[in-house]
Amino acid sequence: MNLTRHIPSLPLLVALLGSATLGLSQSMASDLATNQAKPVRILNAHLGELPGLINADKTGPFVDLVRAIDDLHPDVTIQITIYPIARAMAGVINGKADFSLPAIRNLHDADMLPYRFSTRSFGKVAHVIYSNTANPVTTDMAYGIEATQRDLLIEAVPGELPFQVQRSMSIEQSLRKLSRGRIDAFIWAQEEADLMLRQLGLTNIQREFFGDFEDVFIIQKGAAGNEMDAFLAQAIEKLAESGKLEAIYSKIHSPYEHWQPYPEPLPAAKPVKTP
Repeated sequence: MNLTRHIPSLPLLVALLGSATLGLSQSMASDLATNQAKPVRILNAHLGELPGLINADKTGPFVDLVRAIDDLHPDVTIQITIYPIARAMAGVINGKADFSLPAIRNLHDADMLPYRFSTRSFGKVAHVIYSNTANPVTTDMAYGIEATQRDLLIEAVPGELPFQVQRSMSIEQSLRKLSRGRIDAFIWAQEEADLMLRQLGLTNIQREFFGDFEDVFIIQKGAAGNEMDAFLAQAIEKLAESGKLEAIYSKIHSPYEHWQPYPEPLPAAKPVKTP
C-alpha cells in the first residue's frame, strides 16, 4: 500500500497553512476594525461666557465641571463651545446643543419657557441686586412687596425670575448702564458681577442680598431632554460621591458676602474728655 498518495505535498501543505493563517489574520483585523469603528456619542455643550468662570479660551471652573462629566464616560465626547449667554441658551432651544450653562432654577411659570431645567442641581448660588446709590432698589421693591413710585427697569436673565425683567446683554454693559442711571437695578450671581464691578471701579453702586438659587443645567424639552436629564443627574451624583463636585464648585460660588463698592462711612469720633 502506497501511503505517499495520502500525504499532501510540501508546497500544498504550506499553501493550506498560509490560507488558514491569512483567514485568521483577516478575522482578527476585522474584529479590531469593528472595535475601532465603534461610534462615540457626541454631546454639544453651549456655555455662556462669564469672565473668570467661563472664559472664551475654554477655561474656568464651569468648564472644569463639564470636562469632569466628560471624563466619567469613555464612550462620550462632550464638545464645548463658548458663546454669549443668550446665544448659548438659544443653542438648546433650537436643538443644536444638548445642554447649556449657566442657569438658575426658576420655580415660577417654568412650563412656559422654551427649555427646561435639569432635575438635579449641583449647587446653590447667591444672587445680588445692584442699584444706583442715588436711587436704591431693595429686594422687596423688586418683588413688589415694597411699593415704589415708578415702574422699575431691571436687567437680568429673562425666565429665571418671577417678575418682568429686561435681558442683560453682558455684566459689564448692565453695570455701566446702572452707574449712569439708565436702568434701576441689575440682578446677577454674586461672583461674576462682583468681579466685573471691582474691575470697573464703579463707586456709585450699592449691593444687597437678593436670594440663593439652585445652579442647574438648561436642557431641551421632550424625549431628548428627558434622556439628557437622566445622564446629567447620574454624572453629578458620581462626582458628588467622589468629592470632585465639591472641589470644583468651591471655585464657582460661595455664600453671600456683605460689602459695598463705595467707601464705608468712618465711625463717629468719640468726644475728647477735657480735664
